[in-house]
Amino acid sequence: MFDCIVVGGGPAGLASALTLGRALKTTLVIDNDNARNKVTQTSHAFLTQDGVTPEELREKAQSDVDKYEDVTRVQDTVEKIAKEGNTFIVKTKNETYKAKKVMLCTGLRETLPNIKGVKKIYGKSAFYCPWCDGYELRNKSLLVDVSPELVMHMAKLVSNWTNDLVISSQDFSELTEDDKSFLKKKNIKLVQGKVSEFKHDDGMINEVIYEDGTRISRNGAIISVEWDTKFSFLEELQIERDENGGIKKDDFGETSIPGLFVAGETNGAMPSQLIDSAASGNHIAKLVAMQIILEAEGETLKG
Repeated sequence: MFDCIVVGGGPAGLASALTLGRALKTTLVIDNDNARNKVTQTSHAFLTQDGVTPEELREKAQSDVDKYEDVTRVQDTVEKIAKEGNTFIVKTKNETYKAKKVMLCTGLRETLPNIKGVKKIYGKSAFYCPWCDGYELRNKSLLVDVSPELVMHMAKLVSNWTNDLVISSQDFSELTEDDKSFLKKKNIKLVQGKVSEFKHDDGMINEVIYEDGTRISRNGAIISVEWDTKFSFLEELQIERDENGGIKKDDFGETSIPGLFVAGETNGAMPSQLIDSAASGNHIAKLVAMQIILEAEGETLKG
């Protein structure tokens, strides 16, 4: 039986494994090699790794983790997690494992908008995170396609990187006079309607077409993407969720199932940069290790 099973081998999962390995805790990392950021050309804002591909970063992280004899990595797909007493039973496609603790570092399930061409441009010229990819989009003619409540937030944020910005949304009726004044000052144009197609050349946007026939020339976009953590392998645990559908957890990252922790994007139910996910994995893993240490002495982490 392992001290901890880490589900997910991205930055959060590998950072967790590294910390647990250094704490001399037997750890199994299970990863299906289906990272959400596979479409990303390069990753940024990670000190010493700025500009490397996500795959390069993963390989370097795996090399770091593999130095620790208490850590084992397998490529497999988790199908079910159950709990019997104080022991977790993790069933994968190929094997069944047992552990005292489980860390969910599975990231998020991602759903792209139903727009023709979006899969071809996503990760090349269309993104969801200005902090991640705004620098590469700087000074380009950009479209921001968002829900009405995010119009002004994204207008103020994305206009930091370009002076040629179009915001599209289904409704602009909630804009205040101050909002309109800001948009005018920044020369931000508004297009009301639903995007039906992104025209592109090998993934690089050149035109946006709306359902009503409106066409605008653009060469980059920030689009709305949906995420959730409703993984089928969690169903048997009947884990508690918050009002937004995210996994409910305490300040230690522990869920309603004692011994089951969440880290990285799975913890916040929102996408984050790689360095943030890695930091979360490191932090939560220390708490997991401390819980194991204290429980061996008949104590609890929470007092």
